Amino acid sequence: MNMPGISVICEYDDVRKGFPQFQRVVENCRQALIQKALADWAPLKFAGTTDINTIISQRLSGQNPKSGEFGETPIFPELFKDMSSNSMTSWEQNLTSTGHQTIMIGTGAGGALLEDYKVGIVGLALLNKSPKISEIKMQVSDKKLGRINIEEALAYNQTAIVLEDYFILDEEQGFDLYAYVKCRGVDRIALLGVQLNRVPNKLQTTNCGAVLT
Repeated sequence: MNMPGISVICEYDDVRKGFPQFQRVVENCRQALIQKALADWAPLKFAGTTDINTIISQRLSGQNPKSGEFGETPIFPELFKDMSSNSMTSWEQNLTSTGHQTIMIGTGAGGALLEDYKVGIVGLALLNKSPKISEIKMQVSDKKLGRINIEEALAYNQTAIVLEDYFILDEEQGFDLYAYVKCRGVDRIALLGVQLNRVPNKLQTTNCGAVLT
């Protein structure tokens, strides 16, 4: 699968209120990620449903898996390290150097995503009103998403970068998020998308904020 291009840079509030194109990308991402997990993690079954109409009408999801099932959550920051190679407990991090920097990698060896997790990424949210970065680019394994200038985000309250298509970060694949850091300080940059979890106890029995393994 080719890496996606940019669809739009917009207010995060607009996305949360129901941005139709974003919703389509999210659901396509979710369906593809679940189908991949069903194939890779067989004989495990998905704890939820893949039928979007059932999800909307019955509020069913995969967030409470049982034995023999894999589950679904939003993307956890604990799967990633910040620019200082610290495991993240939230999307907030201290940007300690300016210029071109690696600001997020996977917590696995060599910056890879840990085994037992799959992540589908559909965009990013810049949650600070004044982002401290002006450009980003991403790399998954050997696939690269080119530089994106986000300076128009300075006109927004909070910014969402919505991709025209999703990409899948598979377990044990390398992940790098680069940025041009304009100034030092605390910033909040969140990945938007879906996460699948092969082992329920890694989320059900651990403390909030604990590093995922």
